[in-house]
Amino acid sequence: MRLDLDRTPSGQSDLPVDGRMAGVLGDEGPEEARVHGSLRVDNLDSRFVLRGELSATITVACGRCLNDFELAYVVPVQLVVLRDSASEEGDSDTPVLHQRGGVVELGDALREAVVLAVPQARVCRDECRGICAQCGTDLNTAKCDCADEEIDPRWEGLPG
Repeated sequence: MRLDLDRTPSGQSDLPVDGRMAGVLGDEGPEEARVHGSLRVDNLDSRFVLRGELSATITVACGRCLNDFELAYVVPVQLVVLRDSASEEGDSDTPVLHQRGGVVELGDALREAVVLAVPQARVCRDECRGICAQCGTDLNTAKCDCADEEIDPRWEGLPG
């Protein structure tokens, strides 16, 4: 995903984003994310401000039942590209890219935004019952014959 600094009109314009990003969560996560949407580009001569929300979809394992499912989530994006490489940007929360002209590669900055927006709790659905801690049966599809969990006798006097 690229932004051509020399051909972007002054004022506001839209930058469509549509593609796949590899290696979103490294070795332990999905291999790629599908990202689409549009970013508003404010061309302020020496500064380009990109803002907006993208939609991302990844295939992940449910944190309860361990089945793979498609997780769709929103990726907030705010990015600044400065033409004057000698200037410094004071806002440390916003990624800043420095480039005098030509085409700016936005892939790494957008990948970072996609990774940071991945929800920590990844559950296929709110009513997912998970798996049995004793036998591993998926409780969404079958009922297991395991006995209820034994209560530690030291705790049985407490109200439940």
